[in-house]
Amino acid sequence: MKFIQLSKATAMKVKFFFMKIFLLTTCSIAAHEVEDVKTKRPNIVVVLADDMRTNYTGFEGHAIIKTPNIDKLASNGTVFIKGFATSAACTPSRTSLLTGLYERRHGINFNSKSSMTEDAWSQTYPMILKDAGYFVGYVGKNHTPIGKNEAGVLGYKSGVMEQSFDYWYGSHKHLGFYPKDHKRHAIFNNAKAYTQIEILEEGLENFMAPNEAFKAGYRFLDSRPKDKPFALMINFNVPHSWGTESMQQRDSDLDLYKTVYRDKLSQVTIPETYVANKDIKTPKLPLDVYNGKYIKSYNYVKTPSTLKERKIREIQTISGIDKLLGKLVHHLEKQGISDNTIIVFTSDHGLMHGEFGLGGKVHLYEPSVRIPLVVYDPRMKQQKADKRHELVALVDIAPTLLELTNTPVPAEMQGKSLKPLMKGDKPQWRQEIFLENMMTIQNYPRMEGVRTHKWKYVRYFDKKKDQPYAAMSVASINGEQPIYEELFDLENDPHEISNLIAEPEYTDVVKELRNKNAVLVKEYRGNKPFNTHVNYVKQ
Repeated sequence: MKFIQLSKATAMKVKFFFMKIFLLTTCSIAAHEVEDVKTKRPNIVVVLADDMRTNYTGFEGHAIIKTPNIDKLASNGTVFIKGFATSAACTPSRTSLLTGLYERRHGINFNSKSSMTEDAWSQTYPMILKDAGYFVGYVGKNHTPIGKNEAGVLGYKSGVMEQSFDYWYGSHKHLGFYPKDHKRHAIFNNAKAYTQIEILEEGLENFMAPNEAFKAGYRFLDSRPKDKPFALMINFNVPHSWGTESMQQRDSDLDLYKTVYRDKLSQVTIPETYVANKDIKTPKLPLDVYNGKYIKSYNYVKTPSTLKERKIREIQTISGIDKLLGKLVHHLEKQGISDNTIIVFTSDHGLMHGEFGLGGKVHLYEPSVRIPLVVYDPRMKQQKADKRHELVALVDIAPTLLELTNTPVPAEMQGKSLKPLMKGDKPQWRQEIFLENMMTIQNYPRMEGVRTHKWKYVRYFDKKKDQPYAAMSVASINGEQPIYEELFDLENDPHEISNLIAEPEYTDVVKELRNKNAVLVKEYRGNKPFNTHVNYVKQ
């Protein structure tokens, strides 16, 4: 073999030539890989029920209800047995889901007189995904006030949220079972259906229909583009009392909402700790802590017969949600994208069914704060863990979805990504979860507490010392002391019957949980002011 001797200058030219070819090839491959990752990013669907307790699905063992589509999602996804709403009320809880922040940090509640700023809204998971190239859609109920328009109008009437989504088929606050009956939900007037779930089904189907236009009350919207990943939020107002109490069994209703499950009425059970209103002798909480009164929409818990009737309506509407989920999955399969679409199924919080004579939510007892939570990622079929028992919460949804889509997670988000749990890993995880109620309207006292796998500690504050919302958020940090405390051994007393707070043998446990509560309140509140517009007129 004959070698050619090159001059030093020529050799350098040859070297640079091949380096250039290498760099161009490498950059081309890298660009292709980036584009490949971008085009193959998973779609996202979040299905959010309203006031749905745990154990109201087939996969959780409910004796009556049939939820085949939710059950299938659970059998193929990751079920989080210990899922929590850290603030058991619609507005703060739904805001926590969007932001990945505890209420103590985001500062949005019914009594906060505040609206999320545009900057804060930009840091929610749907807006972050939109900035990352996702087509974002919203169907159903919104209960988070957002933004301020050029005229200075804040919150639900600002129009900021509607304009933020590429596809909007929603309305603010309660929809009721018949949304077209309410003048404030004019966007649904063109729907063929009359009942809430079926109206939202129409919005879902139009979102999923490629290359068609959809007339939605106020404007025309092109349906989702095929060349972009999408993130869709489907938010219900059932089985919430505002939806179920307005059910009228109209001729136009589906049989599901008229007759289904009614032959099972005799099999409907009431909670073990149920107390009818007339039988309350010793209230669960002292009257100087909580006066025991709740708004009339929860009066159905006062008698066993009215409670059972409401429970029938609740399982009817949950079956309606299940039906919609089935149609969603059908659309995904028909379009060939089911193997690249992540689906989350959960609820904004639970609900009391007359336990200890209590109605509504807000209280930090298990029926209020526990939620169903299933995350299905078809890409993890071979490495999923069917059931996880870690303490997880709605604040974890936002960072989870961002990580699963390879989207940077803002440092301020307080939730933790569930991805390692979904993969079957055993990461270091929280051993306690912080719970709070800052909604001081409707007679409720402020509460905060810590829930571990074994213990629950709750502290209550004097309503006479209620202040403006921002001041209340730091009251315990600044030294306000509770007027009442509870301690429950959840392993031996899962129904929270016996308050052990005064038992001498648990002094060390109480001390430890008080200290942990103080640490978490301070951590989650932080030092920054709320990122909200404040002092707006109630809408």
